Amino acid sequence: MRDTNPHMEPEIEICADEASLAVSLAARVASAAAAAVAARGRFALAIPGGSVVSLLARGLAAPVAAANWHVFWTDERRVPLADPQSNFRLAETELLPKLAGAHVHPVRGSAADYEKEIAPFLPLDLVLLGVGEDGHVASLFPGNPATRKTARLVAEVHDAPKPPPDRVTLTFPVLNAARETLVVAAGAGKAAIVGRIFSAPGDLPAQRLSGSPRWLLDRAAAAHLKEIP
Repeated sequence: MRDTNPHMEPEIEICADEASLAVSLAARVASAAAAAVAARGRFALAIPGGSVVSLLARGLAAPVAAANWHVFWTDERRVPLADPQSNFRLAETELLPKLAGAHVHPVRGSAADYEKEIAPFLPLDLVLLGVGEDGHVASLFPGNPATRKTARLVAEVHDAPKPPPDRVTLTFPVLNAARETLVVAAGAGKAAIVGRIFSAPGDLPAQRLSGSPRWLLDRAAAAHLKEIP
């Protein structure tokens, strides 16, 4: 499966601020869920950690009936699920209380264990991703061996450049096979990397997302784009 797309022409939506971005993000997730449930009877969603989860939780004005939702994680840190650094813990605190009845699939064991758990739900209906200041997505960091895993659905990550160094991540074959991918970035701290991603072709992990991923930005994160829609 190819994991590059040199002719990628992503859809970019730019919101005025973080508040409007949160509302737009929640609306897109709800729309994807409704379409997936209508077509297949379930909605398979993968969420990251960090600000994207907080933004989605903020955008959901009220709890969502999510009995047909299956929530997976794009990546997880090798810490106990109750640890404050855990991506699961963040979602458990902020997002999951708003997803009434959702089936939750945290990363509990090895990469191989998670691969078995997620495989029956592929392709995922929607993958949500943030983007790091170095261009990483999920826990696929520039130059890390996990970025070259094409025969595995889930990979172990070691020596990550930001703590904790040991992680588990979905690989490009899973991310790029998703029915829809939405990359979210907010704040001036993301402006430089967003500008770099769209200024010229490259091999940053965020540039290796194929299938016309959609980008959802606030005005601050889009500040370095040469052409702002």
